[in-house]
Amino acid sequence: MGKLIYAANISLDGYLEDENGSFDWSVPNEEVHAFWNEHERHIGTSLYGRRLYETMRVWGDDQCLTNEPAVVREYAEVWRERGGALAAT
Repeated sequence: MGKLIYAANISLDGYLEDENGSFDWSVPNEEVHAFWNEHERHIGTSLYGRRLYETMRVWGDDQCLTNEPAVVREYAEVWRERGGALAAT
């Protein structure tokens, strides 16, 4: 039987987004990003809602990531190797 793992970035006061609907406040540092890169390598399928899936599609675009740190480009490779994600509607 597989595992179902639920993960969410959430502030200490319980918010996922800021007052403008953005979650830029939760951008991980290099160490945290590397941890998630390794974690994601072992996940078979990710399910996202439509809005988050649209946000995550950036990982498929090399041009957007050209000037990003190596750890960020590595996540894009992991995301593509897994075939992206399935969009929930």
